[in-house]
Amino acid sequence: MSSCVAVYAVENDGEDFVFLEYNRAAELADRLKRENVIGKRLTEVFPSVREFGLFAVLQRVWKTGQSERFPAAYYQDSHISGWRDNYVYRLPSGEVVAIYEDITERKRAETALRELNEKLSSLLNSMAEGAYGVDTNGNCAFVNQSFLRILGYDNADEIIGQHIHELIHHSHPDGSHYPAQECRMYAAYQHFKAIHVDDEVFWHKDGSAVPVEYWSQPIVREGVVIGAIATFLDITERKKNEAMIYDLAFYDTLTHLPNRRLLNERLCQLLAATRRNGHYGAAMFMDLDNFKSLNDTYGHAAGDLLLIEAARRITECVREVDTVARLGGDEFVVLVRDLNEDETESTRQAGIVAEKIRNALARPYLVKLRSGEGVDSVVEHHCTASIGVVLFKQKATQDDVLKWADSAMYQAKDDGRNLVRFYETKI
Repeated sequence: MSSCVAVYAVENDGEDFVFLEYNRAAELADRLKRENVIGKRLTEVFPSVREFGLFAVLQRVWKTGQSERFPAAYYQDSHISGWRDNYVYRLPSGEVVAIYEDITERKRAETALRELNEKLSSLLNSMAEGAYGVDTNGNCAFVNQSFLRILGYDNADEIIGQHIHELIHHSHPDGSHYPAQECRMYAAYQHFKAIHVDDEVFWHKDGSAVPVEYWSQPIVREGVVIGAIATFLDITERKKNEAMIYDLAFYDTLTHLPNRRLLNERLCQLLAATRRNGHYGAAMFMDLDNFKSLNDTYGHAAGDLLLIEAARRITECVREVDTVARLGGDEFVVLVRDLNEDETESTRQAGIVAEKIRNALARPYLVKLRSGEGVDSVVEHHCTASIGVVLFKQKATQDDVLKWADSAMYQAKDDGRNLVRFYETKI
């Protein structure tokens, strides 16, 4: 037999056991010779057998006749040490048989595997990145602590076994449905390739979207893909910083209106649209007529408040598809899109919008001032605007449009201010 076998005779009514048989497998496992064992007492050959626990099992089996398993236990004396798994029987003739396996190597492997798993678990749970694994059905096999922290779960039991896409990845950033079969993460095992994505969201337990950057790799066993592992970062702060940088690059810091750079982009898009659809567009260049006196009298803080209010009034006069931009100082530009295909009608439409803006800007401004003692006071200031308008459709360039609108604005100032003037050259 490949298993170790020892047969014992009972001595002194179970006070000890004497070896009758001892097979080759037992010799190898225990590093003993058969001739040095046969006829000797068990307690003599294995002096720690009582502490080991097997001795009590032998006694019970001999007395009751009921077979017992003495599960894996560690034996050590001055001669040998190792793990043994025993089955004990009583023969009809009264002898007791122990059949056992030396499972020391298996226990060492189990210990090594357990230690490795503990190290891997410690590594996973010390990562700042969230991590999880899925099988080929998309069901979650494991998660780490950062996964739970980032997505708001209390423990892994809420996740393990769940279809991970339907749980945390079911919708696009705009809230529209994201079918599992279209999920780029699943390409990791569907197409046996690594994936890197930074423009999607995972969904928090509370239903909020968490912008993430994630990586996914296939898990391969003996050449067969059995799932995928994913790691991800919460990039909410990065997205905020990117948005802040974008705002600084394309928006006026005081009024939060598009600045000159974004105005040029919008104007380029509008010129392209007029060429495609044949509808006129309009640009309105406006300058506040009596702004400098407020700055000179009450300081730049008062001037800033007036500019913010002027930006709000202009924005309320146009549609969301139109653009209101601040070029700097007290100069603003409005782009109006999708006017009529007819020039006369487009001129009428643009004139209505320009007059609406002029009237809005001509209303008195109530500017709150703060003194050095922290006491607020309100100053009423009258500030009109001179507005130059140009229509364009096909042949204009960005520089032409802004130059012509600026020219018309100066014509309005020369004619007495608080006026709207159109650039007269046909475009």
